[in-house]
Amino acid sequence: MTNFVSKRAALLAAGVAALGLSLTACGSGGSTASAGAAGAPAAGSSVAAAAGSVTSGGGGTAQQTGAQTSGGGRTGSTGSGSTGTKGTGGSASGTAQAGGPGMSAGGGPGNGCTPGQVSVTSADGGAGMGHQGVVLVFRNTSSNGCSLYGYPGVAAVDASGKQVDQAQRTLNGYLGGAQSVTAVQLAPGAQASALLEGDDVPSGNKPCLTYASLLVTPPGTKTSTPLGVTVADCDGLQVHPVVTGASGSAQ
Repeated sequence: MTNFVSKRAALLAAGVAALGLSLTACGSGGSTASAGAAGAPAAGSSVAAAAGSVTSGGGGTAQQTGAQTSGGGRTGSTGSGSTGTKGTGGSASGTAQAGGPGMSAGGGPGNGCTPGQVSVTSADGGAGMGHQGVVLVFRNTSSNGCSLYGYPGVAAVDASGKQVDQAQRTLNGYLGGAQSVTAVQLAPGAQASALLEGDDVPSGNKPCLTYASLLVTPPGTKTSTPLGVTVADCDGLQVHPVVTGASGSAQ
């Protein structure tokens, strides 16, 4: 009887052990399945987030992704716009230029007289209080209009052609001149003039210069005309700007 009971107990214990193992296996499978199920939604949430689905956690990821994309778009747009603006400014600056139209390099009108259009002669310019004057006359000998602007060049030369003095440019002097420098328009046959002044009163111990003739260059040209006239040169020569007419003075 005792042996029967012991055997029965052993069988019961074995059955319980087998049942425990089975339950453990089922629990492990369930846990795995549960873990697998949990993993699937996580992956699904990640995919949904990338696709922009509004889910908890995934939606936040989608929003962050969108923000980064938007930020990248703004950065690219700003960079492109900035470059375009700078390029335009550089071009304007580059195109930007000084000087006005219709003006020659010397500052006068663009239709300045050429040496072949102008003859140079002289006339008496008067005298007074130790000053002597010569009027330099410029006549348009061509069939086209032209203009003169500024001061003629005047040099005093000796018999060998060597320059001994150069007239200083001043607006006016004792005998006349101008109030401002203006362009003189010369129709065919018209005249313009400039006044040259000298002084016959010695300055201190400085001796007066002697010379044989004058070399006169019309304004805006480089061709000189010799004139066999002189004025006293004890304190330098002065030449005034060209004016309309043949008097040498616009005062």
